[in-house]
Amino acid sequence: MSADVEFDYWYAVKKTRVLLSPRKHLETFGNTLVQYHLISELDDYPGKVRVREGKLEACKPLVITPNFSEIETEGFGEEAKAYLEHLKQHEPKLKILRYGYRLKSDNFTESIVTDSLLNVTERVLAQVKESNDPFSAVLQGVDEPWDIALVELWRREVETSAQSNIEDLQRGGKLF
Repeated sequence: MSADVEFDYWYAVKKTRVLLSPRKHLETFGNTLVQYHLISELDDYPGKVRVREGKLEACKPLVITPNFSEIETEGFGEEAKAYLEHLKQHEPKLKILRYGYRLKSDNFTESIVTDSLLNVTERVLAQVKESNDPFSAVLQGVDEPWDIALVELWRREVETSAQSNIEDLQRGGKLF
C-alpha cells in the first residue's frame, strides 16, 4: 500500500471484478445475507492465491435517499473507510434507497492455495454455482486493501436492487 490512501482505494476499486453476482436482488421487506467469495493473488508470492469467504448483512431498505453517513463499518481498513468517505461526499448525485446496512468483515474465513489465479477462480466459480445459492457472489480483487472489494460489491448490489425495491415499496404503500 502506498502513502496515498485515495490512490490505494481507487486502485482497489478498479481492480475489483465481480465474476458472479447474486442472482436475486436484495430483499425489500426483510434482511439479506450475501455470501461472498473473494479471490486475490498474493503480490509477493507468485503462484499463491488467497480465497476469502464471508457474509455481508443487509437490512431492508427504508426510504429513497442516499445516506452513507449512517453506515457502520467494523473490521475494515483505512482504504475501505476512505472509499466510503468518497461515496458520502458524492451522495447527492446518487439516487438509491436508504439501505440499513451493517458491513462486517470480522466473521470470514481465508485460505491460501498454491495454484494459478485462473485455476482457483474456475474451481471457486464451479463450487458456488453448484451450491445454487441465489445470494452468492464471486469477486476478484487486490489482496490489500481487500475489503474495498466488499464495499464495491455492496454498492453494486444496492444499485442493481434499488429499482425493484422501489417498485415493491410503491406497491406496498411504504415509499413515503
